[in-house]
Amino acid sequence: MLHPGLILVSPQGGVRILRSRTADDCGWNCSDGAAVSDDDALDPQQWTAYSPEELAARLALAAEVCDLGGFRELSGGLATWDACSGRPCVLPKLARLVS
Repeated sequence: MLHPGLILVSPQGGVRILRSRTADDCGWNCSDGAAVSDDDALDPQQWTAYSPEELAARLALAAEVCDLGGFRELSGGLATWDACSGRPCVLPKLARLVS
């Protein structure tokens, strides 16, 4: 359910912060001065809603994953994480890198 303070993020990187209900009560006023309808705000192809804490945590995780991307152990891509792939497991090496 949507509520004031939620942050909407679009697949293209647009950001809207919900502030209050519109006068006609069919959408949300946003911090940028524009309104977004309930239908649009709840459409997962247009927006994903996050609490400030959840968005901050997801951005921190994304930054950590980007930082790990340069390590040789990850050069084979995410498929190297698959223990059933027949390749040597890289998880012990990854644990050393992040600790």
